[in-house]
Amino acid sequence: MNNKEFRFQGLDAKTELKLALMLIFPSLMIMFGILYGSHILFPKISFLMPLLFGATTTVGISIIILKQLTNLVREKEWIINIDDKFLNLKFRGINHHIQLSDIKIIKNLGNIGLRYLTIKTKNNVIKIRVGNTGLAPFSKQKDIDELDAFVQYLKPYIDKHFNEKVLKNIVQPNIIPNFGVYVVKEEKIKYSIINRMKPWQVVVFILGILVLIMILFVNIMEYIFFK
Repeated sequence: MNNKEFRFQGLDAKTELKLALMLIFPSLMIMFGILYGSHILFPKISFLMPLLFGATTTVGISIIILKQLTNLVREKEWIINIDDKFLNLKFRGINHHIQLSDIKIIKNLGNIGLRYLTIKTKNNVIKIRVGNTGLAPFSKQKDIDELDAFVQYLKPYIDKHFNEKVLKNIVQPNIIPNFGVYVVKEEKIKYSIINRMKPWQVVVFILGILVLIMILFVNIMEYIFFK
């Protein structure tokens, strides 16, 4: 591979997590405020109505807050240089100089408007987040295209030195270019219980957990505000 540079706007997983944690308190305050206000103003109203209204309002306001918080992040540019032996990734003044032969796993996951790229070596894990959706307002479409171009440029090397992990739980594996988890040929591919599930089994599993959480949440809120 010839020496080539890629630049795009995005975040790393650590910064993304910090933004998510910063949203927890205001989101809870909005939700509890709506539930408490509905209890004071409309004491005879069904609990389900303020719950649905509160959830919708909380999500909408959280998206606006997240957009503003993202705008406060000054350095969001990833700079990637690659040649036939080395990969150098720079983000917020930190350089990751990686020999291509040291890469163990490459995960290129995501959805429309969202990319999660993870590069794992024996001693380091680099997690790149690029997105232009409401819940991931880090980038623009041109940044997503640039990240896709980087993975495409790396694909011949991946095809030669990596095996692709079979993901049975993915409904649309071709939803983004070069979607997949790639494990270096010297390593054994390991599958978790979730990896072995079919898409409908994953959906049932997640829905079951969400239903249990919702039942618990409704019972607690109903006890606090409508007892």
